[in-house]
Amino acid sequence: MKLDIYCDESRLEFLDSKQNGFMVIGSLWLEREKRDRLKNSIKELKQKHNFGVEIKWTKISYKMLGFYKELIDLFANYQDFHFFKAIVVDTSKINFKYHQNNSDIGFYKFYYQVLVHKMNTATRHNEYYIYVDDKTNKVYKPLPLLKKILNNAIYAGEVKLIEPRNSFENLFIQYVDVLIGLVSYGYNTSDMRGAKGELYLYACDKLGVNLKQKTAKKAQPFNIFEIDLDRNF
Repeated sequence: MKLDIYCDESRLEFLDSKQNGFMVIGSLWLEREKRDRLKNSIKELKQKHNFGVEIKWTKISYKMLGFYKELIDLFANYQDFHFFKAIVVDTSKINFKYHQNNSDIGFYKFYYQVLVHKMNTATRHNEYYIYVDDKTNKVYKPLPLLKKILNNAIYAGEVKLIEPRNSFENLFIQYVDVLIGLVSYGYNTSDMRGAKGELYLYACDKLGVNLKQKTAKKAQPFNIFEIDLDRNF
């Protein structure tokens, strides 16, 4: 099976600042042969709501709240293979001595964690095509290295490529931005008001997930993993 994986992150700035919080890295997994159904549905929603700008968590407003709620409905109702996994990192607990005192190295190690565990639950040989948000890819060298390390670690299958993509041109990376935005909002916000707060509560109910705590390890199709930073991370 050929699987496309679209990735994005939220609150990356916590890695490099004195302000601590929860960074979230998210990945949306789709079967390549069936992904167009979801893409077409997103396009139809954009047309229905006359939504002509980039889909983005930071742009959520009451004016377009109906559109964003229907995006959540799409995920909940999509019948073909799909899986979303978010890894939550408490940046106050990161010990950078395990990452050569380099936040970029630590960041890509966390990216590895969000990908490898799902790959190692596969019972068949899959081909993985991974696309990361171009703005995330601050350093290009780690992407080929990440590909190599993943291929050395997974039990079955092969990572065929890891490439950056412009989120403005990629609907699925935009979709991930909203999904990780929900998780980040749950973990980083105590006063949930306004359009984002309403969407957050709607998503918790629609997806059947408490978006401010980890899910069961094998939860599908929406999975939240809190990395244990006491294990040499």
